[in-house]
Amino acid sequence: MHIQINELKEMLARGPMTFLFRKRNGDARRMTATTNPDWIPENQKIEQRTEKAITVYDMEKKAFRSVSVDAFVCA
Repeated sequence: MHIQINELKEMLARGPMTFLFRKRNGDARRMTATTNPDWIPENQKIEQRTEKAITVYDMEKKAFRSVSVDAFVCA
């Protein structure tokens, strides 16, 4: 499944979503994450560091993660 990066950003901004991505070592990982501030603890803030990755809040790990835009497999 190919998804446009802008569409993915919009979906993450609406609230938590589950997606599959490929880690640097080649393993596939499922993550439930969001960029919506209503779902992120008040004392934490997302900072986008690069255009090549999306910084998200991992709902299970309760931490920020950066995922390469090329690593997304499906949403």
